[in-house]
Amino acid sequence: MRILGIVAEYNPFHKGHLYHLKQAQERIKPEVTIVVMSGSFVQRGEAAIVDKWIRSQIAVECGVDLVVELPTVYTLESADYFSKSSIALLHLLGVTDIVFGSETGDIQQFNDIAHTIQNHNEEYNTLVKEAMQKGLRYPDACNQALSTLMHKEVRTPNDLLALAYTKEVVFNNYPIHLHAIKRTSDYHSETIETFASATALRKALREKKDVSSQLPGYVYYKDKVLLDMDAFFPYLKYNILMNDQLANIHLVDEGIENLLKESIQKAKTINELIDLLSSKRYTRARIARMLSHILLNNTKDEVI
Repeated sequence: MRILGIVAEYNPFHKGHLYHLKQAQERIKPEVTIVVMSGSFVQRGEAAIVDKWIRSQIAVECGVDLVVELPTVYTLESADYFSKSSIALLHLLGVTDIVFGSETGDIQQFNDIAHTIQNHNEEYNTLVKEAMQKGLRYPDACNQALSTLMHKEVRTPNDLLALAYTKEVVFNNYPIHLHAIKRTSDYHSETIETFASATALRKALREKKDVSSQLPGYVYYKDKVLLDMDAFFPYLKYNILMNDQLANIHLVDEGIENLLKESIQKAKTINELIDLLSSKRYTRARIARMLSHILLNNTKDEVI
């Protein structure tokens, strides 16, 4: 029995997702298709624009058999930890094949890199640590280590996730076959194209544009109040100002709690706050995830 597994956020579920789903099902010909999907928050550290029930319903109407929620504490993590939890969950659900999209679509490259990291793990970790001590962000440090070991780099968002998925399967020796489908659109373009990005569609929906040609479940978004992180800004500000134990919140470390209390007095929006907190070491996504953990009061002791 072949069981297809997909990791997704469907924020929103668009024509590109439908293409990926149908291509995956055509390639695998599964008896069952399971999607592990983020819930109320997504991996980039934002609230999903509509609730998980609507996103799940659209996925099922488009051919998914089962949608399983990835708990928010695991969703609001870096690519490595997000992937670790997602792949472990799909493994426990018994999937035989996982299909993901990537900018290169080269599954052999991801396998080669994963096996190289596994076979030279101590050297790889040392190279990453040394690069971070020199001030590089973690993704850049990893790429520098890969360049040293095998003259390769992985930089685009979906390739990074694809590599993270592959590492989890390889490192844990999961009996899962991996497949990559090449993406055909710009992942961060804000223009509406043949296959528009989720970024472009979120922008268009907020501007009340008709994007029914791009969204299989457009009826569920039309005239719907879309969630926006700025709606949570007053609650986030309250949590930062009133919490004397910010250092206990997951992802709050190295004294950044002092900068948080200072910056929250100046910022008027979430984006302004992220701008004030971002640095050479911390990406905007890393800061956004930290702010969501503060909003939800997820402590280090509670996040395993």
